Amino acid sequence: MDRPRGAERRRARRRQVSKRLALVVNSSRDKISSGAFAVDLSVLGARIRAKIHLEPGQLITVIPSEGPSQGIPSQVVWVNQAGDAQEAGIAFLEPLGAGSQEKEAAAS
Repeated sequence: MDRPRGAERRRARRRQVSKRLALVVNSSRDKISSGAFAVDLSVLGARIRAKIHLEPGQLITVIPSEGPSQGIPSQVVWVNQAGDAQEAGIAFLEPLGAGSQEKEAAAS
């Protein structure tokens, strides 16, 4: 049986973007902040490029440069070397917009 690949196996539609963001990485000693770029984005996660060392399973917080200033708790799913940077797939621990939808429902 053939397994779906790439976009075929995605649970949410991704769109290409080029957005600057900040990452806060929880390391064993302290929190490290670094700049990064989102390459594509969905409500469930993103593909990013960063010059900071990331590992699958690592918990990070994504802080968009535009829009809400609150961080998005996330987890690194996969990492590939891309020249002098790393490309990584991250999963948001809560889908984008889920918190705001819950707040709107509670207010009505």
